[in-house]
Amino acid sequence: MLSRVATFAVLTLGVIGLAPASASAQCPEGAECGKLTVPLDHKGTAPGTVDLSYGTLKATGAKTGTFVILTGGPGQAALPILNDFAEIIEPLRSSYDIVAIDQRGTGGSGAVDCDVEDGDDVAACAAKLGDRRTFWTTSQTAHDLERLRVAIGADKLTLFGVSYGTQVAQEYLRRYPGSTAAAILDSPTPVDGLDGVDELRTLGAPRVLREVCFPGVCHETVQVPADALEAAVKRLGDGSLRGPLVSPSGRVSTARITQASLYNLITASDTAPLLRAGLPAAIASLAAGDAAPLIHLVSVTSSGERGGGPESSISRLLATSCVEARLPWAPDSPIASRADALKAFVAARTAAFEPFDPEVVIGSSLAELCAQRPPTPKPEGVPFGGPDVPVLIIAGRQDLRTPLESARRTLGQYPNGKLLAVRSAGHSVVTTDFTGCARTGLIAFLRGQEVKRCSQISARDRAALPAGPFIPASIASLRPTGTSGLAGRTFSAVRVTLTGIAFDTTAVDTDKSFRLPGLRAGYITGKGSSITLHGVEWVRGVKVSGTLRGSSGTLTVSGSQAAAGTVRFTRTSATGTLGGTTFSAR
Repeated sequence: MLSRVATFAVLTLGVIGLAPASASAQCPEGAECGKLTVPLDHKGTAPGTVDLSYGTLKATGAKTGTFVILTGGPGQAALPILNDFAEIIEPLRSSYDIVAIDQRGTGGSGAVDCDVEDGDDVAACAAKLGDRRTFWTTSQTAHDLERLRVAIGADKLTLFGVSYGTQVAQEYLRRYPGSTAAAILDSPTPVDGLDGVDELRTLGAPRVLREVCFPGVCHETVQVPADALEAAVKRLGDGSLRGPLVSPSGRVSTARITQASLYNLITASDTAPLLRAGLPAAIASLAAGDAAPLIHLVSVTSSGERGGGPESSISRLLATSCVEARLPWAPDSPIASRADALKAFVAARTAAFEPFDPEVVIGSSLAELCAQRPPTPKPEGVPFGGPDVPVLIIAGRQDLRTPLESARRTLGQYPNGKLLAVRSAGHSVVTTDFTGCARTGLIAFLRGQEVKRCSQISARDRAALPAGPFIPASIASLRPTGTSGLAGRTFSAVRVTLTGIAFDTTAVDTDKSFRLPGLRAGYITGKGSSITLHGVEWVRGVKVSGTLRGSSGTLTVSGSQAAAGTVRFTRTSATGTLGGTTFSAR
């Protein structure tokens, strides 16, 4: 299990989703790397220096600009992802130097390891940093960038920031507008600080669930996902719902879903596309009292989708966020006063956290962690309005930590700003948008061309990542297909099973052998176009076994609620005998 702080990092850190942001300061292949020594305090009120690691991939042709990558968190190192990101913007490689810098307190720029499990550890981490924690701020980082610009001989910088990196970019262009050629803000964090109490997430959740579900098989059965979420939270209350947790070998144990775990899954989903696609239908099942689909969804999406957070610097995350985030107290306030300040804040804004209990939302927020942070002076801010610099804002419509609603607010700060909203993307758009719209828009923007709006998602893209289907718990909830009565309902249950399996295998590398759990029982094995079902149970009391090669094969149906028999599939039809009834369907 992740610690509470590590879980928070997964939910909060806005990272470029390419490679783990390790603390390694190794120079990326093909890059020219160096160290830049900057003052610990650019105002000169405190002694000391910081050595910053950076790397440059030189333009392959005639250089016209310098493109600087500003990673998120705060806490993610940039050097480890330099080459991967350069591949994404390959059309710009001939004319731009691509620069990655590990911001102070990250990667090879003075990162400090902290083992943080609870509030006491947060205080201990601050003590470990000592006076440095006062200077691990966005404003100091912006001044670092100006020192970098001078050191590498760049006339102006073109800034690409993601999540917290956009806050750094926005601070820099306000402090140094004459040194900024343009800025691309991917999943923008407000320039006035992170959302310390998670109000933005609860604001965007109903719209995001609706957009994920529509159109497709999800919307056919889950008309209003926001209503389903409200009903699910109400059913959970202060307790939990239990359901089967099936392992890839078919072993069944019991797991439970609470309000807190549901909230954390929703907030984590904006960096986990398959989890996000399955949530609306699974939440609808939860509202009906069936926890199995949500437990199963977590099981099949828990490997490989949610990376980035724990490999980043928790010490930099806390040092910056606890003094700059929008919290119910001033960062230099006495620790003893903060609990009352938070209580008063929540009492005045209970509706902002609905449908969740405020305690659930606050428990996963910055406020919960920063309450024990030693008093620290708040750094000087910058004006809310931005300068007349070309700015492209890229927002994923399925992003929750920096939702579209917040991106529109950011757009209003720039007289020369453009907003590109990408329907199918969550957080960190450019590196996760499988439609290519964000990348195309970024390149067009920097070439001075028209940035075209992302069209409605195509049928091809829907097929690549469909919304998950609603899985009825009982065969009695299914309409008969193929034939009447129990045999028809059983055939419908088989179809539901295959639809669920198709969703589960969306992100599977079928070139390799794979094994997946069934929803309520059994398991699946496969490779290539062949898939074998080993007593899998999606609908209660309906077990399905057999092998399909492509769209053809024979399945055996059994179970306490099923009309037992066999179903034979070809590319164009299904025939068989269930409960003694012969049927044919196309």
